Amino acid sequence: MPKARSRWDAVSFAMYGGLLGMLLAMMEQFCHAFCPASWSYTPEGDLLAHVLVEVVASAAAGAALLAGIATIRNWLNRGT
Repeated sequence: MPKARSRWDAVSFAMYGGLLGMLLAMMEQFCHAFCPASWSYTPEGDLLAHVLVEVVASAAAGAALLAGIATIRNWLNRGT
């Protein structure tokens, strides 16, 4: 008889996805600040608001993506 697979914790995956999204957004902002190819890039409006919106949106998207992956995986393996 095959062993039952353990469930993935969607809350932990959401936390890891949020952290990964924040890391990617911060890396993008670092590149905007220090890469010569993007020195001509200037966002419209307040710079702080632009950075915070990108970091928060990336964190939310990463959290939703990995929590969704964990949920789908648990749903597909519910019968085994």
